[in-house]
Amino acid sequence: MTDPASGLSVLHVIVKAGPTNCQYNEHVLPVVGWRHVTVCSLFPAEVTPPRGLTLHEGDGTVRGGARALRRALTSDTYDVVHVHAPASAMLTLAVYRRLRRSREDLVFTIHNSWRNFRFRNRLFLRVVLAVFPLVVVCGQAAFDSLPRRLARRAADRLAVVPNGVDVDRVQRVLAARPTPPPRRNRHLTVVSLNRLIPLKDPGTLLRAFARVRQPGDRLVLIGDGTLRGRVEAEIRARGLADCVTLTGIIPRDEVYLRLAEADVFVSTSGGEGLPVALLEAMACELPVVVSDIPPHREVSRAAGGLPLVETRDDAGFARAIERVRALDSLDRHAVGRHLGEVVGEHYSVHAMNTAYGALYRQLVDRREIGPVDPGTRRTRTGADAPLGDKLKQHAFLLTLLTVLGGVAGFGIAFVQAPVYKGETSVRVGSVTVDEDALKASAALASVYADLARREPVLGPLAEAGYAEDWKQVQADVYSRVGDKNPQLVEISVYANDRDLAGEMADAVATSLEAFVGRALRSSDGAFLEAQLQSLRADVEVTTRQLADARAEARSASGASAAAARARVDELSATLTEQRSGYADLRTLDAAAAGTLTRVDEAWTVRSPLRPTPVVLAVAGAAAMLIVAVGWIHVFGRARVALPAEVDPATPQPHGPTALRDLRAHRTEARARVSPWAGPEPLRQQPEPRTRASER
Repeated sequence: MTDPASGLSVLHVIVKAGPTNCQYNEHVLPVVGWRHVTVCSLFPAEVTPPRGLTLHEGDGTVRGGARALRRALTSDTYDVVHVHAPASAMLTLAVYRRLRRSREDLVFTIHNSWRNFRFRNRLFLRVVLAVFPLVVVCGQAAFDSLPRRLARRAADRLAVVPNGVDVDRVQRVLAARPTPPPRRNRHLTVVSLNRLIPLKDPGTLLRAFARVRQPGDRLVLIGDGTLRGRVEAEIRARGLADCVTLTGIIPRDEVYLRLAEADVFVSTSGGEGLPVALLEAMACELPVVVSDIPPHREVSRAAGGLPLVETRDDAGFARAIERVRALDSLDRHAVGRHLGEVVGEHYSVHAMNTAYGALYRQLVDRREIGPVDPGTRRTRTGADAPLGDKLKQHAFLLTLLTVLGGVAGFGIAFVQAPVYKGETSVRVGSVTVDEDALKASAALASVYADLARREPVLGPLAEAGYAEDWKQVQADVYSRVGDKNPQLVEISVYANDRDLAGEMADAVATSLEAFVGRALRSSDGAFLEAQLQSLRADVEVTTRQLADARAEARSASGASAAAARARVDELSATLTEQRSGYADLRTLDAAAAGTLTRVDEAWTVRSPLRPTPVVLAVAGAAAMLIVAVGWIHVFGRARVALPAEVDPATPQPHGPTALRDLRAHRTEARARVSPWAGPEPLRQQPEPRTRASER
């Protein structure tokens, strides 16, 4: 295969060179020997580079990553510097500015769909799309997810090259394995290759497998992530421990073997760039069932159709898995062989790197069109130029400082401990239309709302380990009688963890129910007697205050008399209410009016109440923007072209001619690398999906 980038020197800047890192496995290893490749791993590498590959690695810190990148940039000369992550791009731009190096050799690849990036990385990508001379998107669906405004602005610098799979490596690994024994039963092995994170939604796959599981069936989950603990808990809760395997992160060659040993690959992911895991399963000639998201639809078009299921629809995934089970061995083998051919034709890593090589060569050729006439060089002058001209000339600095301000504000929000709110409610008494019972329950609700923040209720929480002392818990617990329903006691708990806030709200409500239940069951009625004594004391105090107010009203005159009479009326109403409550408690049926019933389980807000990352990010960006504009206005100098004899028809390295060439090449590369005219359809077609059938 002829490499368009043969003879070129390329530096790949990646976060970490590891056995599961797609940039290292697909952009670096397959081209060792094709072209001169160097890798800068900003964090310590987890692999030993093969012979012929130069590796520079950081020490695990940002400063160490910057040192490794400077070392890589100064130790050799490169035709192209290819960056693969938004944060790495920001670090690369900072190092370039420190070295006073031109950005004309930079290439960036967007490896995911826009909506799957965090807010911080979206800010970084805006800078990348503004200043990088070439930005490649990993698939058509990922390209379509870009905001239209950004895509239009960067249209002349954008290209689409679909992700690829090292098909040769897959075939090598599978060819070296022992010949598997023929299958003599209908047992099904389902495999998934994804990180265990919310976006990949492993819970839906577990529920789908639980629906279709038969004796002898197995589910293999390859990968690791923040949800591993919850996944293990759900496996135990559903009784699947004997048929579900969590492998964690395993070497890539073992991944291929696991895929080849399975009967069907399932992805319930809610977001991808162009899914390499799906392509690897297809390369292993494995039937697949995937979620209905744009990147999966993109691969489905190339394959002539794949079983697509709505995200989070465990019943739909179960039906699709059963359809695969229903296929006989010949049909299943035919489906897998067809999918393997699709990957070899459209998504091989060789085709991907050939397309990248053409883009590298185009970038180098554009840069080497010809030297710029010395007469066209610009110099810093014009200190008295208009502010608008200065800002235009310093647009990159202005954008960079604004983004850094936003990132700083966003970072401050995450340095501060987040505060989440958990809430639950309990009802006092039963739902009744009896006015006397309603009044009695309402009177007790205010008592219980106060009791929820006292030692008898919060003491058990401290003993359970939520705090060292019940008073520490009290600072985060709030309770009140419901505004619209006086029978409700609303309990709110604030904590630094979302799950903890809900758990503590449940614990407070449970402790309150237990304490009140013990009090109501006591034979001597000590609890109700204590409440009667409290109300009796309140009545006595109000009676004395009312007598004093009446005496004051008799002796006062004018405006003072009017105020005193208003005070007398207010105290009279309070005394009447207290006496009524006392009378209600005297005749109270505790079992009916004092019993607590949980209205709902505790729930928590999705986002922390404070700090607010978006607000702090906007404030930081605005503050830095103001500082940057002021600095440029005071100290900046506009760049004004010196008079010279310049031929305006001569194309510049960043001129319109070069951009038109890149646009034409991008169109040609899409037609060559991403032909969407699919091959022959699958023998087992997915059921047609319509809005009516979904309903």
